Amino acid sequence: MELQINATTKIAYQGKNQDELLTAKEDNQFKSNEWLTFLQAKQIGLRVKKGEKSTASVFRGFGTITEKDKNGKTEERSAPLGFAHLFNLDQTEKIKK
Repeated sequence: MELQINATTKIAYQGKNQDELLTAKEDNQFKSNEWLTFLQAKQIGLRVKKGEKSTASVFRGFGTITEKDKNGKTEERSAPLGFAHLFNLDQTEKIKK
């Protein structure tokens, strides 16, 4: 299995994101295993083709959620900080100048 990676950082996606992106790649018959956000595409001179749909991914940061269980014990866990909408490199094209 070829890892799904970020097209700009070349870092592999982790956990459920890896599964979701691989499924999207197979379902849409994308050839590339590289993904990026709309802004990342723009920053490297690409644009998302008209009508293309993104694939959602969860990203985590250094944030934590503090919760108390039924016994009043405090527990901290890492928290998803948001979602990113990713496009496969096959869904982009070079911006014409």
